[in-house]
Amino acid sequence: MEILHVVLLLLGGCFAGFLAGFFGVGGGLVLVPILLVYYQAINVTSLVSTHMALATSLLIVVFASLSSAIQYRRNGHVVWKAVVWMGATSVVGGIIGAILAGGMQGKTLRQIFAGVVIVSALRMLIDTRKQKFEEMPPLQAPPLLGTGFLVGLLSALAGVGGGVLSIPVMHSVLKFPLKKALGTSSATIVITAFAAGIGYVIRGWTNTLVPAGTLGYVDWLTALPLIVGSIPMAAVGANVANKMKVTRLTQIFALFLLVIAMKLLLF
Repeated sequence: MEILHVVLLLLGGCFAGFLAGFFGVGGGLVLVPILLVYYQAINVTSLVSTHMALATSLLIVVFASLSSAIQYRRNGHVVWKAVVWMGATSVVGGIIGAILAGGMQGKTLRQIFAGVVIVSALRMLIDTRKQKFEEMPPLQAPPLLGTGFLVGLLSALAGVGGGVLSIPVMHSVLKFPLKKALGTSSATIVITAFAAGIGYVIRGWTNTLVPAGTLGYVDWLTALPLIVGSIPMAAVGANVANKMKVTRLTQIFALFLLVIAMKLLLF
């Protein structure tokens, strides 16, 4: 790997890490496009480049989300019981999703998830004009378990941690205060992304088109500079988010989702 590539990947990791901490989404929505462009530049075949981008993104998301979750925990915004319930079913959904994704075209994966992102963003924009939730509601296992499974499934299909789905559901449907939804999502994403990543390792293990030095579809060597850049900036992003007003944070997050959805549809 050339020095210039390492530097660019490091900068990309910093940017993705900050977004992971600020929005609690894991950073995969930025990492996947970065990796797709990189693989195109080094002439990785398009037959596996999308799957490698998704799988490698999940590996990086594990570390970025862990960093941001630690910061959210320090600020008291992680609901651990919800993390356990959602994390348990997200493992099942993540492995199933990764196995399914191995047989799908990359364009199809991006289109499916872009639709989910758009719906989630519009829901959050609408909710900023309604009542705000500052107190934690009673926790109920069934909706959290269902959310976890769905998040795990879609995380694997799109190569992201799943915060773009879990945060709107926790905030708008389950009535979590936004900052607790962000913190809880960050912690859950660690589990979700790890499980989905394992699924990609298994699914790509026997694919002869994958370049040498990878674990299935997971390109751990390319992931290293992205991880190095993402970890410190994820903590910075989480700390910045903790100091912002809830309404403004919700609006920024929703607009961010819409921009990313448009890019996914046009990529």
